[in-house]
Amino acid sequence: MNIQYLKKLEAAPKIGIRKIKGVSENTIKKVEQKFNIKFPLAYYEFLFLAGESCGALPIMDTADLETISSDWHYELLQEEIKETGLNNNIIRPFWLFAESNGCEQFYFFYLDEGNDPTVYLVDYSPTDDSKREVKSVNVNFSTFIEKKIDTAYKILKEGW
Repeated sequence: MNIQYLKKLEAAPKIGIRKIKGVSENTIKKVEQKFNIKFPLAYYEFLFLAGESCGALPIMDTADLETISSDWHYELLQEEIKETGLNNNIIRPFWLFAESNGCEQFYFFYLDEGNDPTVYLVDYSPTDDSKREVKSVNVNFSTFIEKKIDTAYKILKEGW
């Protein structure tokens, strides 16, 4: 696959001793078919390069395609969205690409924002733990991954 957006990730297959590991294009296409969606090209490249393991990249607890696209995980996400009122805030088609604490916090992008969409974060409300807030991270997906690569190298050098 010719990488257009994530050249920095392609050039950093290993940070420290942790390696990224991708999934096949066939696997990606099966997930797209399962959910009747088309992934943005930047995310498609991420899956191809690091969809099984994102190595040392600090992207929450869960970012692998197998887990993210599983039926049980989808049900967990839908339950979290309903229970926390997110169903009133996230009304466009979206894809969760990394999460923590059983989808209590997660990164996502909208599927209608082109090949390199803006990244959003769902996090706890500062005023009510039972609610979640949606915030734009103010960068597109490729820049988000580049920043995570930089952070991984910084952690390797300086520690947490």
